[in-house]
Amino acid sequence: MHKITKNMQPNVVQAKSHTVPVDVLMDVLSILFNNDIPFQVEGINEDEQSLLIRTSTNAKLTRDKKALENIKTLVSDYTYYRHESETGNNKNNNTDDYENE
Repeated sequence: MHKITKNMQPNVVQAKSHTVPVDVLMDVLSILFNNDIPFQVEGINEDEQSLLIRTSTNAKLTRDKKALENIKTLVSDYTYYRHESETGNNKNNNTDDYENE
């Protein structure tokens, strides 16, 4: 697990918490590791099958901003997809859209 390092300057460090569904956890961890973003697991919610992860990024680095945006988009898209498939609101009710391309 990445530790939040003490050598990051406090005036540029931005700490954020993210609720990450376990279904996309490996993708989120990949983004964090590939961009060398320190993180800590703050909690686990077994009922919702999610983890609360706190990241520490440099607010001035474009790379860190893009990585956090990727995580936000990934979780948002997954949540939307999951909600649509649970409610049956998918237009063609096909959950394997990638096979239709």
